[in-house]
Amino acid sequence: MADQSIEAAIRKILQEELSGNASSSAATTSEVQPEGLGNGIFTDVNEAIAAAKQAQEILADKPMDFRNKAIQAIKDGFGPYIEYMAKETRDETGMGTVEAKIAKLKNALYNTPGTELLQPDVETGDGGMVMYEYTPFGVIGAVGPSTNPCETVINNSIMMIAGGNTIFFGAHPGAKNITRWAVEKLNEFVYDATGLRNVLVSLDTPSIESVQQMMQHPDIAMLAVTGGPAVVHQALISGKKAVGAGAGNPPAMVDATADIDLAAHNIITSAQFDNEILCTSEKEIIVEAPVKDELLTKIQQNGAFLVKDQKDIDHLAEMTIGANGAPDRKYVGKDATFILEEAGISYTGHPTVITMDVDKDNPLVKTEMLMPILPLVCEPDFDAVLATGLEVEGGNHHTASIHSNNIQHINKAAHRMNTSIFVANGPTFAATGVGDNGYYSGAAALTIATPTGEGTTTAKTFTRRRRFNCPQGFSLRSWEV
Repeated sequence: MADQSIEAAIRKILQEELSGNASSSAATTSEVQPEGLGNGIFTDVNEAIAAAKQAQEILADKPMDFRNKAIQAIKDGFGPYIEYMAKETRDETGMGTVEAKIAKLKNALYNTPGTELLQPDVETGDGGMVMYEYTPFGVIGAVGPSTNPCETVINNSIMMIAGGNTIFFGAHPGAKNITRWAVEKLNEFVYDATGLRNVLVSLDTPSIESVQQMMQHPDIAMLAVTGGPAVVHQALISGKKAVGAGAGNPPAMVDATADIDLAAHNIITSAQFDNEILCTSEKEIIVEAPVKDELLTKIQQNGAFLVKDQKDIDHLAEMTIGANGAPDRKYVGKDATFILEEAGISYTGHPTVITMDVDKDNPLVKTEMLMPILPLVCEPDFDAVLATGLEVEGGNHHTASIHSNNIQHINKAAHRMNTSIFVANGPTFAATGVGDNGYYSGAAALTIATPTGEGTTTAKTFTRRRRFNCPQGFSLRSWEV
């Protein structure tokens, strides 16, 4: 009877192991993994990265279904908290609008492609078989902005976990509380579904120094940085493979053939979205002279307030642009009405965007204004519109748009601008996945790697493309080789 009992126990253990969902197995995994302060939060960079590395080594050996379970747990878990995250982000950062943040969170959560992009590529022929598969880098060091804290945590995690990686996330100090909440919740959701801890780690007290230490750590295999020019520069000189989301100053070009009603609606709808803190938002309008007056009228009808007095325009520039040439943080992401009131400019109604008719050299045109200030520049013909668009975009190769019914103008502008994102006859936020654009054409894009050339990132961005050769086969079309 004793032998029978032992045999039965062994059979039970084997059955649980083969089923892949043994609760005892999950418990054992969690017991040997470091916990730090709990749910992915640590006090020390080295401890955090060591925990993420251990988790990645476990994740790398698991089947693809394990990654899918983790990703589905993230989507199911965060779903009920979308409004909470939007409100908390707005309260902590003081930037943007709750409504826009809800839209961005839904986009990150439900439109970020996962493992479905990682299907292998296979070639067969007389020389045998060649197969390419997409495999993990390891622990990825990610840095997030204060403008999209929870969205970046969610978007990065889905893409990077889909690729088999784990993540060290450097939170922006300006959004440290809501970022920590998101990190803790994500780990909670993934652990409950899979038994794996520390797929995403972060520090209880984020700092510039800790991000710099992380970037130099030998166990960080790759960097993905969304933020200002300084932090992107640090990533690019780290000696590691880096995906960098850099600056942008997207022009919205409008030629004489455009549907002005549609152009005005799209431009203002997109520019007012989250008070223009998206790097993809239209930052200036370049319009062809024959339709300038009509466009000015239409954008005002769509919510823009036209500042006419040159002294007010000059004061706005002096007030909102700091001595260092960057937008003043006091006004970044703030409502148009707040900026107008601070400038002492009287207005009527409830404007959502501030505009003014200026020349191309005005600092409000040349500066990436991360606030709802949208200057308008008039040029005599389309060639001048395109030339000015190229000049004010500043060679960032980030985002540009055109409103036109001339296919040659659209084609020429898309070619010459050479931006990671180019939108024709639509709001630029459409290219980030926000709105009803359909799957893939509307896939969420929060890390837009312009300096390093990857463009809108996906799970495939965070994998190594590895080649496997089998010279003696495998082809179903022939046998003799």
